[in-house]
Amino acid sequence: MRPELEIARQLIEEKQFDRARMILQKASDDPTAQKWLDKLEEMAPKPIQRLNGNGNGSHSAGWQYAALEVKRSYGTQYRFNGSAMPDWKDQPIFYALNELGRESWELIGFDSKDEMTVYILKRQGAVLENRKVEVWDQ
Repeated sequence: MRPELEIARQLIEEKQFDRARMILQKASDDPTAQKWLDKLEEMAPKPIQRLNGNGNGSHSAGWQYAALEVKRSYGTQYRFNGSAMPDWKDQPIFYALNELGRESWELIGFDSKDEMTVYILKRQGAVLENRKVEVWDQ
């Protein structure tokens, strides 16, 4: 297997789809690379590019924002964008942040009150889904 395909495979396993896509595009003459590119489009389509407001026609993907809620009551519990993360229960905060960092999330702020902390994260890309979620009882 070509070395760039091996690197792309590792990136896909780590869910770093944009980086894998860039490597596969450089090797698009290889039938396996093209097959993987097609599969990536099914798994993780590229965000829709939008024109920015300056009128020059350049494209910008914008930002996706997310919230990591950490509740420290009877252990440490995590929710990411409203979804419980039971595999992360009682892990230190750096564990959760490293897991999200693998998916290109970057911490940009936080707010804390009593046993609840909310970490705000962002990554480049168009918003794929914006939905209301259940909230924890206050």
